[in-house]
Amino acid sequence: MLHPVMAAPQFSTSLTEGLRKHVVVVGAGIVGASTAWHLARKGFDVTLLDREVPAALSDGASGGNAGLLSIGHYPLTRPGVSWRGLKWMFSRTAPLYIKPRLDRELVSWLWNFHLHCNQRYLDRCMEVLCAMGWQTLEVLEHMLAEERISCDYARDGWLDVVMKPENMAHAEAEARSLEKFGYRWERLDGEALRRRDPCFTAEVAGAIHMKDSAHCAPNDLIAGLIRALPRHGVKVRFDATVRAFRQTRSGAVTAVELEGGETIPADAVVLCAGVWSDALGRLAGVRIPMQGARGYHLQFDYPANDAPPVPSTGMVLHETFVAITPMLRDGRQQLRLAGTLEIGPLGQPWMPERLGMLVKGSHPYLRGLDALQPAGEWAGYRPCTSDGMPAIGGVRGRKGLFMATGHAMMGMTLGPVTGKAMAEIVAGEKPCFDVSMLDPARFG
Repeated sequence: MLHPVMAAPQFSTSLTEGLRKHVVVVGAGIVGASTAWHLARKGFDVTLLDREVPAALSDGASGGNAGLLSIGHYPLTRPGVSWRGLKWMFSRTAPLYIKPRLDRELVSWLWNFHLHCNQRYLDRCMEVLCAMGWQTLEVLEHMLAEERISCDYARDGWLDVVMKPENMAHAEAEARSLEKFGYRWERLDGEALRRRDPCFTAEVAGAIHMKDSAHCAPNDLIAGLIRALPRHGVKVRFDATVRAFRQTRSGAVTAVELEGGETIPADAVVLCAGVWSDALGRLAGVRIPMQGARGYHLQFDYPANDAPPVPSTGMVLHETFVAITPMLRDGRQQLRLAGTLEIGPLGQPWMPERLGMLVKGSHPYLRGLDALQPAGEWAGYRPCTSDGMPAIGGVRGRKGLFMATGHAMMGMTLGPVTGKAMAEIVAGEKPCFDVSMLDPARFG
């Protein structure tokens, strides 16, 4: 296992000296809530702001994700992905759909994304992501135990489920590449897989079981964490939209201004607002080029009688890229089908055919889907940077401003350890993993 510890960036400003300091965290998803939790435990006064109302909060990107805590997962910038994205660009039912439009920022994002889709860059990414992964579940399990959060958490790994026999070698090679980081895996042929999990059809060729990951009910996790924060003195404010930052002539951020005119003084501000962090950062003169990649999920209830077999753990369907996660919520056994990436202007109407892709892409793999009862649907934006990696750290030239955003599909997985590292950076301590590759200033 790799647990590198690096010194905090020299441009980050310690807030540990003098009187008790006030930190404003913007964004109450898993990254922001985790950051607020760790800051409060270090003795900071913390105010957590979110533009949503409480009822909508658990339906954000954190609550709506697949529920797979897949540590060691590859970033979006894999070799060949950009070329496949071009081929998929005009297909509304492709796993990655990019709505064609004349937009200079989109073109710039796509070009930078393409430049990072190579093996050398992937190897660098995995050094960081695998180190974060080993720690994030430990951090999360400590939070769940201390706050007694019930979210159907289970550290039972995930399955890379393969339909075509010729694709097993590719799935195995990807798993084998993680061995050097200490990650464990097992290959299961079709018959062994069906003995373990009768939910799979006879056509499935097999699966790779990645043993070190976990799954949960993400809506319940984020709701439980938000409820816990006031016990640590965190002021949680909803329906609070940031419209500006007050800065000194030298660029230091000293306050947050809300719509309606209220000003909240701050010794530090941490932007954890997902896809909205780029627009907020620009208010302070900072640019993090991101695109909102909309994902979808469908939630199903199992019938009380004659229910089909329930999967024993979460999985990703290798050929169709659909993530499937069993979860127990309010005493009901449910199944979540999640996936797809749809890059387009924010706020556009949902694309119903992409919801349909989830069911169509799952039917060949799983038995009994037709017997399940619809229990909800969701769509939300994953914050995707142009190089596929998060932006974590202090902002150069903006004393008191910090960012933790751009986790794409890995926000729920990496949010807990990101929150711990951000609290350490704000306090002027050594972060618990190497953040040098994640410097927000890398975008210029």
